[in-house]
Amino acid sequence: MRKIAITLRKKDDNMTFFMNQTYFLWLLPYFDIELVVPRGNHQYKDIVERNDLLLICGGNDINPFYYHQKNHPSNTTEDPLIETMDFALLQQFYHAHKPIIGICRGIQVINVFFKGTLFQDIPSISQVINHSHTHHQIKILDKTFLAKYFPHQSQVNSFHHQNIDNVSPLFHINAISEDGFIEGIENHQIIAVQWHPERMDKNYQETFIHMIIDFIDQNKTSDD
Repeated sequence: MRKIAITLRKKDDNMTFFMNQTYFLWLLPYFDIELVVPRGNHQYKDIVERNDLLLICGGNDINPFYYHQKNHPSNTTEDPLIETMDFALLQQFYHAHKPIIGICRGIQVINVFFKGTLFQDIPSISQVINHSHTHHQIKILDKTFLAKYFPHQSQVNSFHHQNIDNVSPLFHINAISEDGFIEGIENHQIIAVQWHPERMDKNYQETFIHMIIDFIDQNKTSDD
């Protein structure tokens, strides 16, 4: 069974690390799951070596310090321990040429780490769609890895108030919302989406899982 490392999150009580149960129930039938907690030395070599893929999951907002902006009043920034862990894991999996999946906050972490920027508050820019709690249409771009698994027009869920602004030059856009916001990015080693596939219907969840498995196997083949 393939092995997947998942980033834990921290509750506001400053006492509890956690992973949302929706991720666990979605992934457990298909993967051996390793939950990653922050380390003081920021070294995760053993995690990288024994896992086939890193999944950076949802969470609070990235500190805009990392993309050289002042904090918007709507932000709920992530705990610095989590922030540092996400960036360190991303760097170490990427340098080891192992595949990475980003979901919601995960796509934002990935884009910012590779020198992209974010819109800090979508409602301040556009109110065509309430991205914080709804379903909406996206367009999946042709000739992308995502397009091999999902139709050109798809409906996804939406639980975010931030979004990619400038895309890192390392990525291609693979999905755009009906109001023009970037909903997905990818390259040979990373696929990241703004929505939550683990909260979609069963068929969608299974299709996304098969995409992840194929992505792992493709990266293993390319390393051989």
